[in-house]
Amino acid sequence: MIPALLLNCLYWYRYNSNFAISDFSTEIRALIIGFIYYFGIFSIILIVNRYNLYQISIYYPFLIIPYNISTIAAGGFMMYHNLGWMFIATFWSSIMGMVIYQIKTHRLPKLDKRKSGGLLILVLVSLLPFYQHFATNLRFTQDYGMSSELSLRQYRPFMKNKALARLKTPATLRITHNYPRLNGATALYPIYSAAAQATYSGMNAKQAAKMIRVDTTPKAFNSLIQHKSDITFMAQPSPAQYKAAKKAHIHLRLTKLGTEAFVFFVNKKNPVNNLTISQIQSIYQRKTIFWSNVGGKFSPIQPFQRAEGSGSQTAMEQLVMKDKKLVKPLRYQATDGMGFLIDEIAGYNNHSNAIGYSFRFYATQMKHNKKIKLIKINGVTPTAANIRNGKYPLVGHFYAITRDNPSQNSTKLIHWLQTNQGQRLIDKTGYVGLK
Repeated sequence: MIPALLLNCLYWYRYNSNFAISDFSTEIRALIIGFIYYFGIFSIILIVNRYNLYQISIYYPFLIIPYNISTIAAGGFMMYHNLGWMFIATFWSSIMGMVIYQIKTHRLPKLDKRKSGGLLILVLVSLLPFYQHFATNLRFTQDYGMSSELSLRQYRPFMKNKALARLKTPATLRITHNYPRLNGATALYPIYSAAAQATYSGMNAKQAAKMIRVDTTPKAFNSLIQHKSDITFMAQPSPAQYKAAKKAHIHLRLTKLGTEAFVFFVNKKNPVNNLTISQIQSIYQRKTIFWSNVGGKFSPIQPFQRAEGSGSQTAMEQLVMKDKKLVKPLRYQATDGMGFLIDEIAGYNNHSNAIGYSFRFYATQMKHNKKIKLIKINGVTPTAANIRNGKYPLVGHFYAITRDNPSQNSTKLIHWLQTNQGQRLIDKTGYVGLK
């Protein structure tokens, strides 16, 4: 963008120099008319679409002729969040070229009150993209961030919660002292919380709140390498997390406990019910940008992503994208929590054009939202049966992770979760065990 603006400045300097223009007020009036037209239409479309910068790609090209090379590039690369700044910068770089010529020739006009007032108005209008930036963040946060994350209280152990899975017979393992400190990904909290309730003896809810914690995947992993927890339950660590453990001189022990489907979901009103893995890869590489390219309506696809280091983001990179690189999401397409992501897909800007991903149990049980639907991948529905028989193509494992030389009770708890009884508890939770 900067080279284009410098060239634009040079063009207007050369233009004024070649024609020896002494009064450039006519030029400025022409630039202002063009600026009001292009930037005005852009602002109106942005407001009508409730600051949905991606949605304007449908309407904007049909209403204006591209203003300059910068706007053509913005449209081609779907960089609509920069368009407002491009109009402003193009206008002022043109003015700058004229001013440089006027200064060089000592013809810079004096500003009276009328011209000073007009200049002030132009400066204020030029600050509008700041409002665009602010309003965009404000709208998305207020509309979708207030009720996003679910209440985990229903899965807290030793509180007689009906949502927590229970065995019909007493557990064959009883831990009465030196309780392992547990932490893990939000999606796996029902598993290790139920396991603690089944095997920890003599513990109450207040003690359990300190010993059995739940965090996002990155925080839970950090608690393990910082010796704040003994076992962390999560999907396979990311390369960056392995690197962090190595830097802390910690050797990780991963014990496979079960499997879970990695799922994609869209708004229930979206007519698309099936996508292939290659289509998803294309969407998240921003090669496929309209739903009409994959059997849907003519509407731009909003591909939401999770934060780097989260379990679902690592699964997205390893299970889905593999050797293909994810395109960095736009500012409002990256979310911190899976609950936020699900709510955004359910009603992003009141449009049904978003897509996101999570793990099956979280999306269907922990954070069930009737406004979303899971889609088939390669024609296969993500059911427990299709996970077990291997038909569903996107299946990942989850693990109990410890540091090297775990405590005796940590080893016992992990071993118990691998037994028939422990696997039965995992199945009762809603996940798919190994047995």
